Order: sequence, then C-alpha cells, then structure tokens
Amino acid sequence: MADKEKKAKSGTGKEGRADGKTPEEYAAEFAAHAEDELPVNLGFSARLNMLWDLSGAAPPQEEGRVLAILALNRDWRESEVRSWLQRDVLPPRLDLHNMVKFLVAQIQEGHNANRWEAFLIYGAPIVSSPINNSMYRQDQARRDIASMIFAQITHEYGIPPSAYDADRVFQRCLSLMQKFNIYELRDFQPGHLEPFRNYMFGNE
Repeated sequence: MADKEKKAKSGTGKEGRADGKTPEEYAAEFAAHAEDELPVNLGFSARLNMLWDLSGAAPPQEEGRVLAILALNRDWRESEVRSWLQRDVLPPRLDLHNMVKFLVAQIQEGHNANRWEAFLIYGAPIVSSPINNSMYRQDQARRDIASMIFAQITHEYGIPPSAYDADRVFQRCLSLMQKFNIYELRDFQPGHLEPFRNYMFGNE
C-alpha cells in the first residue's frame, strides 16, 4: 500500500503515468506540436465588421469606418485598425475585449459580450452565431449582399422573374447566408451557387 501511494504522489517516471510516457517524451511532443506564431483567424475581419454594422457605431468601410474607429481610442494606429478590419488580424486581447463590450452595448438587450468575443475569434461552427434571424435580416449590409447573390443566381441560371415569389426567395437567401457564415460578398464562393439555387428556388 505504501509503495502504491508513493508512486501516485510522485507522478514522475513511466510508473506514474497511465500512458507510460516520460517527461522527456512529453517535452519532445510539445516541441513537435509548437508553432512559431499564432494561426490566422480566417473570417475574423468579416465577423468584426458585421458587429460594427449591427452596432451602428461607425459608418461602412467605404465611408470612413477606419477613421471613425480611430476617434474612439487615440492609442490605436490606422495600420492596426485596417489590419483588424481587413486582414483577419486580431487586436490585442484587452483591446478586443473592450471593443466587443462597447459594441454589444449598442445593440439590443440579451446579447452576451463574452459569447460575441468568442464568436469573433473562432467563428461558427466552433462558436454558434449570436445573431438571430431577425437581426440578420434587418442588417442593411447583409441585405445588400443578399441582393447581389440573388441577382447572380437568377442571371447564372436564367431564372425569369415570373418563376418565383421575390420576397420569399429573398428571405431564403438571407437565411442560408446565416447558415453558411456569409458576412461579406467575398465569402460567397462558386461552390455556393448550386446549394443556394436549390434552397432558394427548389420549392417555387
């Protein structure tokens, strides 16, 4: 009994590890898995811009969003803000945390800033979208993208206006955009055409 307790407390050597690995083997595995820099958080900028859109706290990108954001915090530099909004670069975590708290405070009640922060960093499906369908459909930026997708699909497949109920098909487009995590027009890839056409026009 004394020997077993001694082994359990020591936690060193092969006899103290369920998988039989030594500390040196764990160290080698750690080095093998280590990366020199953090991976890019693909889609972060699109998700961040979507939150700015929903908050209404700054104009669209093409109308001076960067300068408006710089006015909120004089310590930020223009190159930094552009990289956050356009290059999927994460701000320092404290800056991101405070930014998200500010933006979430601008939108309707019931939103959790911590969930939004996690969603911005990791995206769906790792973190489910905090946006409900009604908010997504009320967002003018997303409606503009849906309009362009709508036009692209009807042109690509030669679908005449008389073949569908425009409002119903448009709402289906918005719904599928949310499910496919499409926040910017560039998120809509050629491979999306067929599933969007089937979903939008399949029951018409």
